[in-house]
Amino acid sequence: MKKKIKWRTIIALVLMYIAILMNWEWAWGILFLFWVIPDIFSGVTYFIEPISRKENTILYWVIIISWILMAVYSLSTLFINYSQYYY
Repeated sequence: MKKKIKWRTIIALVLMYIAILMNWEWAWGILFLFWVIPDIFSGVTYFIEPISRKENTILYWVIIISWILMAVYSLSTLFINYSQYYY
């Protein structure tokens, strides 16, 4: 059986390497959104281990909200220069 090449995954991985080298924090926001949106629809998120909305409701929502907040912060670096607030 012929294996399918996962082009989207390979391209995303290469772009993440570029994001690290270029210090593009906003790219992580996009990645967080790619993680959180399907998790909201499926009812299961993965953080070290699978966390189900039905079985671990509070922990599930804490993780989902954390992903969303990290996405918002990372994407906001496109518009806000946070380095001026650091010592």
